[in-house]
Amino acid sequence: MAETKPEIERNVGESHPGAEHNRLLLEWQAPEFIRHAKGKNWYLVSGIVMLMLVAYALFTGSATMAIVFIVLTGVYILTHNQEPKMISVKVTELGIYVGTKYQPYNMINAFWVGYNPPFVRTLNLKLAGKHGGRLTIQLNDQNPVEVRK
Repeated sequence: MAETKPEIERNVGESHPGAEHNRLLLEWQAPEFIRHAKGKNWYLVSGIVMLMLVAYALFTGSATMAIVFIVLTGVYILTHNQEPKMISVKVTELGIYVGTKYQPYNMINAFWVGYNPPFVRTLNLKLAGKHGGRLTIQLNDQNPVEVRK
C-alpha cells in the first residue's frame, strides 16, 4: 500500500522550493460564501421585474431576449438556493490554501482583515498576476489578531 503524504505536502509538492519547510500556522473551516436571507418582498419585486422584462421583450418582438431573461432567472434561482460548502483554510509559512487552491505569498500583493463583529469577520487578499482579483475568506471563530500576524 502506498504511503500518503499530508495534504499540505501533497498540494505544495516537491516542485516547490522549500516544501519541507511549509509548516502549518493556522487552520480553520469557512463557508465558501455568506448566504443572505431574502424576504417575500424581495422575491415579489424580482418576479415582477422579470415579468416586465419578458413582457417588454415579447412586445418588441424579441423572443430571444425573452428566452434569455427566463434562462437567466432560472440560473439565478438554481445558483442562489444552494447552501454554501465548508472549505478548509490553511495558513502556512509559504502560502495560503483555500480549499484545494494554493496562493503563495509572492502572489499576494496585499491583505487586510475586516473585523466588525458580528457581521464582518474576513481575511481579504489582493492577488497579483495577470488576472489578479480579490479573495475574501470568512474567519468564523478565528482570532483576527492571530491571522494578521
